[in-house]
Amino acid sequence: MRNRKRRRLFSKRSLVNRRVRPRSQRMELHQLDVKLNSRRGRRVRLCRRRAMIIKVSAIMATLLTVSALVRWAYREAFYENSEFRLNRFVVHTDGILSEADVAAAARVEMGMNLMTVDLKAVRERLEEMPMVTSVAVNRELPDLLEIKLEERVPVAWLSCPPHGVRPRNTSRGFLIDGNGEVFRCQKLLKRFLALPVIETHQLPMPSEGAQLDSEVVRKAIRLIQETNRLFASDGLSIEEIQVRNAYSLTCLFNTRMEVTFGLKEIDRGLQDLRWIVTHAHSAGQQLATVNVMPEKNIPVTFYTPPTIKATPVQKVPGRLRELPLINAAPADSNEARLQRQLQTILSGG
Repeated sequence: MRNRKRRRLFSKRSLVNRRVRPRSQRMELHQLDVKLNSRRGRRVRLCRRRAMIIKVSAIMATLLTVSALVRWAYREAFYENSEFRLNRFVVHTDGILSEADVAAAARVEMGMNLMTVDLKAVRERLEEMPMVTSVAVNRELPDLLEIKLEERVPVAWLSCPPHGVRPRNTSRGFLIDGNGEVFRCQKLLKRFLALPVIETHQLPMPSEGAQLDSEVVRKAIRLIQETNRLFASDGLSIEEIQVRNAYSLTCLFNTRMEVTFGLKEIDRGLQDLRWIVTHAHSAGQQLATVNVMPEKNIPVTFYTPPTIKATPVQKVPGRLRELPLINAAPADSNEARLQRQLQTILSGG
């Protein structure tokens, strides 16, 4: 007993005097590297791997099956459903394009499934048309496809004889809108035939959908727009504008009047022309030529009415001259009767 007590006391003292090591070092002292390469261990690890592969495969197969079922149900509900066939095709436009033209350009046919129509592709196809400025495509289930178009408003025809560009021609003609963009005329309508012509000889070959980079042509377009605004009440309209040089424009009006404008003073020239036309109408004269390029002493000429010359009537030859007149006898008898009545009255007086 005494020996045991002594040993315990000694052990306690030794614990006090023993150096305390850090926890990391103590953990390193207890690490044990054991490699189990036994056959049983390999079998267990292989079974675990197979179980994991089976679980992952089952999850993927379940997901694929569910997605396939969802796609099939969606296709059956929408794409294969006869209720979603295109039966109503509505086109709203402010121009000349018809429903048949729009359907052909958009590659849309009646009876096709409405869910298969790619709205973005339809809009892009229609925007490629030169006459179209903006497109809005709307689909309303179950059977309606609505398209809203804004077309270019033509202002004039372009004529360029060196390049064979001819006005009022669907194959060789180009129309110009207010922004100076050119495009071909798909249908030769009556209101297009009444548009004025801008003729120029110094212009590169125009391409469809391009914008003309010509100051003279832009001035001519503005001159047409301002003339329609100022002289619409007077019945005056421009039929043709000829670009003969780089500083003037020659306009031919529907009254055979020819007016020359300066490019740098179109507004002042229009005001002078307005004053001249008003005074000519009040005086009852028809203008022939007006040159509004100078600010003062504007040269003006008038149309003189043609003189009517009387031509002698040839005598009727031969037999026709000897034919008696039908109204001659009654005229002579009436005149003779009046003469006799007058003589009777005078003699009786």
